[in-house]
Amino acid sequence: MLDDWLQVIDRNLALDGTALTTRPLDAACQFVRFAIKQIRIGDVESKPGKFLDYFASEWFKFIFARTSAWYRGRYGEALDGNSEREVAGCVLILDTPFVLQIPVVTHRPGKPGDTMWIHFPKEVEGDEDALTWLKKGPNVASLNRAEGMKARRLANEVAGAIRAIYTSLATIERTSDRVGEFGGAILPHLDRAAVQIARARPEDLKHAHWDMQMACELSLKLVAEQRAGSFEVTHDLYHLYDRIPGPPPFKRPFLSNIPNWQKMAEWRYGGGQHISIADGFSRYRSTLKIVAAAARVAKRELYIGGASIELKKPPFLHDNSELFVPRKLTERNQRDM
Repeated sequence: MLDDWLQVIDRNLALDGTALTTRPLDAACQFVRFAIKQIRIGDVESKPGKFLDYFASEWFKFIFARTSAWYRGRYGEALDGNSEREVAGCVLILDTPFVLQIPVVTHRPGKPGDTMWIHFPKEVEGDEDALTWLKKGPNVASLNRAEGMKARRLANEVAGAIRAIYTSLATIERTSDRVGEFGGAILPHLDRAAVQIARARPEDLKHAHWDMQMACELSLKLVAEQRAGSFEVTHDLYHLYDRIPGPPPFKRPFLSNIPNWQKMAEWRYGGGQHISIADGFSRYRSTLKIVAAAARVAKRELYIGGASIELKKPPFLHDNSELFVPRKLTERNQRDM
């Protein structure tokens, strides 16, 4: 019976655009809502109630474990997603651009079987090596000392800027809906710019510049909207900078390495002059400095950079979920070992 219900529930969740990683819990809750009328424990019968009424119950642990196993059998590794949130960055090694997959939220073990720590790093930390985040990168071990030091310095700079931007924007004070919209769009623009630069194709380098333009533009408009409740409707970064009330978020010469918006708009549609990889990467670094400086002065409800939060294990997780893994999947995993 559970299988029949999950077939229908999962189809509806897919049509609603529910992320695959969150579907098992959503599906289990929908099964309780629509399929279970009464719960009998011993001689006592009761209605399941709302989620907070049953989420720690033994019977819901069983349902969630069975539901999770059903999803594992249906979607396999696609169900895992990323255990850590990542944002793409770009680094130049041997004059060649590569993508860095930068974790901006990390997880560390807590009390065995009971807790885990979620950490919000604001920079590359002492026990981390940013070059291990390279995606399809070069053989770092083959670099000579000077090349290796330069690669690590650039990787630390880029990863540190991305993390600083993330922790600054994560808890900005949403003085208006526009502030939230601006803040939510900045990192996706930076992510796309990094990936496009790393492709190193002429058209991608041009498109990357529009994403860099938008990241700078939105960061300046966010600060203006927070401080004055309005912003200038323009793509001109100098004009936006000059109209920000109060102390400037950074020195005006920071903008000198960013081409004017007319050039950016021309590159957006594939026109304009050729862009070298070196120029594209240089402007990317300048963009990160501009956005990080603007994000740093944004009003925040609290600052989470460097903070860690210890979380208890969710009470609806079964102590031995392996009992519920489909037999065929278990047999296949054993053959692969």
